[in-house]
Amino acid sequence: MKSAVILFANTPLPVLEAGKEPDALALALLKDTLRNMADAGADVFLFLPPDMDKAWAKERLGAGKFKLTNALGRNLTVQQRNAFRLVFVRGYERAIMVPNAAPDLPGHAIESALAGLGWKGACLGPATDAETAPGEHGVYAIGFHTEGYLPESFDQVERSRDKFFTRLETLILFFERKLKLLPAYQPVRSLDDAACLAARCADTRFALLPSLRLAAQRCAK
Repeated sequence: MKSAVILFANTPLPVLEAGKEPDALALALLKDTLRNMADAGADVFLFLPPDMDKAWAKERLGAGKFKLTNALGRNLTVQQRNAFRLVFVRGYERAIMVPNAAPDLPGHAIESALAGLGWKGACLGPATDAETAPGEHGVYAIGFHTEGYLPESFDQVERSRDKFFTRLETLILFFERKLKLLPAYQPVRSLDDAACLAARCADTRFALLPSLRLAAQRCAK
């Protein structure tokens, strides 16, 4: 079965802004994440802002095993909902959306998540950080089998309210999807998270990545 990994160029970490050169660390985090997702056994789609020039973005991202496309929709919620629709219309049977700044999220973990998306299947990954209270996790990953795709997961759960993960999980189960929970993970939401990222990746293979070296250098200043 054909599988797709979906990322948005500026979610959760702002990276690409038209007419402005990206921060070196932010760009490195995105590029390393794209390289990791290339090992997920799936086609990788990177969604740019609707009006961004793809040639400009490609020049900054360089070569890689990913497909660039412009997002469609008036806001991020609509754009993410449409991203799943786009890959399913193109014949993909399984798709998962992951954060754009997750250099230590192994591709094989996403490959396993995709493999677990059977008929009417869905998956959720709880996003955590040092200040997250139990039961109030965010979401770093969401995936669906084409026969289990649930647009309501983007429309009917307000992200700004508390207990987002719990409410989203409840909604998916209400619609009788076969839900699989993924291991918790802490994505990089802002460059202020660089210190935590560098600390947890010290003495691991991820410490050799360009983004991790940059993060460690900034933390040392």
